[in-house]
Amino acid sequence: MKNLLNNSQTILSSLKSLFLRWLGIVFLISMSLACEDFVEIDPPRTELVSEDVFSSDETVISAIHGVYGLMSDGSNFFTGSIEVFTGTAVDELDNFSSDIDDVQFASNNLSVNNSLLFTNFWRLPYEVINNANLIIEGLRNNDLVTLPIRDQVLGEALFIRAFTHFYLVNLFGNVPYINSTNVAANASVSREASETVYDKILEDLQEAQSLMEEGYSFVPGEERLRPNRATAVALLARVYLYIENWAEAEIQATSVIEQNELYVLVDSLDEVFLATSQEAIWQLRDRDDGLVNQGLSFNLVFPPGNFQSNIFTTDFMNSIEAEDNRLDRWIGEANFGTVYYYPNKYTGTFFELPDQLEYLVVFRLAEQYLIRAEARANQSNVSGAIEDLDVIRRRAGLPLIADTNPGISLPDLLLVIEQERRIEFFAEWGHRWLDLKRTGRANEVLGPLKEDWQPTDALFPIPEREILDNPNLLPQNQGYY
Repeated sequence: MKNLLNNSQTILSSLKSLFLRWLGIVFLISMSLACEDFVEIDPPRTELVSEDVFSSDETVISAIHGVYGLMSDGSNFFTGSIEVFTGTAVDELDNFSSDIDDVQFASNNLSVNNSLLFTNFWRLPYEVINNANLIIEGLRNNDLVTLPIRDQVLGEALFIRAFTHFYLVNLFGNVPYINSTNVAANASVSREASETVYDKILEDLQEAQSLMEEGYSFVPGEERLRPNRATAVALLARVYLYIENWAEAEIQATSVIEQNELYVLVDSLDEVFLATSQEAIWQLRDRDDGLVNQGLSFNLVFPPGNFQSNIFTTDFMNSIEAEDNRLDRWIGEANFGTVYYYPNKYTGTFFELPDQLEYLVVFRLAEQYLIRAEARANQSNVSGAIEDLDVIRRRAGLPLIADTNPGISLPDLLLVIEQERRIEFFAEWGHRWLDLKRTGRANEVLGPLKEDWQPTDALFPIPEREILDNPNLLPQNQGYY
């Protein structure tokens, strides 16, 4: 953690380019000083930031835009890495790259010195958290900013902190929950039990939910490019599902589903990932040219070779029902003598812009239906679970469980829900990897498919360079040395 926090040059250079999009030179300098404050503990600069950055509605809005800019700058954890590398680590994608870091993810043989593990999966998430913490501390008890804007931005920063920790705890297990900008404390922080991390995630989300706006009136054009109250509720539903609080997962998912004036499961699969999608709950605009980095990570324009090409595994393709419309609409096909199939939810390539503007979808309504289906099934509400499951199957053009197998057993129903999540959320935010881990099915599913699979592979190792700087991050996860 000390190495992360002391990497001021990296943070400054990335934030300068990001904040220039939103701010003028004056605010850029202020935020640069703010970033230096993370590292150098410079009280006078803290006062300058408090007075300049958190003294008006405009600068506070610019600050939260800067966090989203950091999250969506280039191809990183938030814009493709989570999908690519958990996709090859699980049964979703084949790896064609010979790069040693890529191979380690695909073979489930991660080194503690893997550079992608450190830069994409550890350092950047904690940089995002640190910047969210700066905003949270700057807005607590702040009477210089208009109350609605202060509450909305504070809620967004709390949400981002919870969202990012959610991925860290699921990838690494016990992790530090960083909720301050105190450099000395953060440099020697210890890992916390996953249960404690989840408690803090829930606390942040509950506060965020109480602060954030219901709609999107605070975003120009009411685009869904900043999280609102429903986004916090959607993540609450997911967290409750992961910790097996089935009743709360159902309640929170229902709360989002019932907002049918805002959120609709769109009939056309071609509309789900558009900028105008009514299914989207939260989106990121990660490029200025109309493309989506996540899509660029997958769209196959050259034959697979000795580079990163993300092609579906035979196992994945064989698992799709023949009449599934997602096979035609969300999966691309390329024939280079051999036919390859690849994720094509985002259709734009470097050579061709999409027909309609696409944004990176972070949360969407379909997940809430499948969360509620699983939560209901685990409460023995089989008919309710089937009803929600069939909402997704109907759109995909598949036979309904209510018609074909209404007396399905509970264990079989849970497997059908797992499979529906596998197909609905392929190449989206690492869902398949996280689903197999949280349900305890990783060994059963991946053991026969992965030559060197070991149960300890379900967690990533803490990067070695972090442990060297902060031994309090020990013990290392089992299976890594």
